[in-house]
Amino acid sequence: MTDGETDGSVTRRGFLLGTAGAAAAGVAGTASAQENNSSGGGDNGSSGSGSSSGGGGTEEVIVGPDGDFVFTPGTDEPLYITPGTTVKFVWESDNHNIVVGEQPEGANWEGTKGGPSDTYNTGHTYEYTFETKGEYHYWCEPHKPSGMVADIVVNDSGSAPGSGGGGASLPTVPGSAKTLGVATSGAMLSTLGLTYFFMKFGGDYGEAGKYE
Repeated sequence: MTDGETDGSVTRRGFLLGTAGAAAAGVAGTASAQENNSSGGGDNGSSGSGSSSGGGGTEEVIVGPDGDFVFTPGTDEPLYITPGTTVKFVWESDNHNIVVGEQPEGANWEGTKGGPSDTYNTGHTYEYTFETKGEYHYWCEPHKPSGMVADIVVNDSGSAPGSGGGGASLPTVPGSAKTLGVATSGAMLSTLGLTYFFMKFGGDYGEAGKYE
C-alpha cells in the first residue's frame, strides 16, 4: 500500500474528530439561526399595541348599588387607575350625584352637572377621563352624612403602593436558548455514543487495506 493510501484511510481518531467537528458546526449553525430570528422578528408584532401612553382604558364605578349609599369601587377602598383612564359612573339607584372635593393641582374635575343641587336616577351614566396624577376625593351630596364618599387615585402603576400590581414578573427562558440547549445536548450525546462504540469494539479501520 502506498503512502497516499495510508493518508487517505479513515482512522478511529480521525473519525471521532470529524464527528465532533460536525456536531460543533451544527450547534453553531443553530445558534446563528436563532439569533437571526430573534433580531429580525419585529415585523411580526404591532409596534403600537399595548402602549400605556395616551390612554389607560376604561373603569366602571357603580353609584348606589342595591340602594346602598356607596360608590363601588371607591367607598370601601380607593379606585386605582393610570393616567388617561376613563371612569364610567353608572347609577343603580335614585337621587345621587357626584360632588368633587379635593383633587390634585392642575386637575379640573367638576363632577356631575348642576353641582350639589342636581341629582340623577337609575340608568344615568357619567364619564370623566383622569389625566392628572394624584388623589381625588368626592361624594354624593344628599347622602354624604350616610357615608357615601369615595376616592380615586391616579398613579403610574394603577394599583395600591406595595400591592405588587406593577411588580416585575419572574424571568422567562427565551425560546432560542431552549432550542440551542436541545441541539447542544443532542450533539454531545451523538459524540459520546460514537466514542463508546469505538472504545468498546476497537479496531483501526484505516489499516484494513493492508490485508486486501
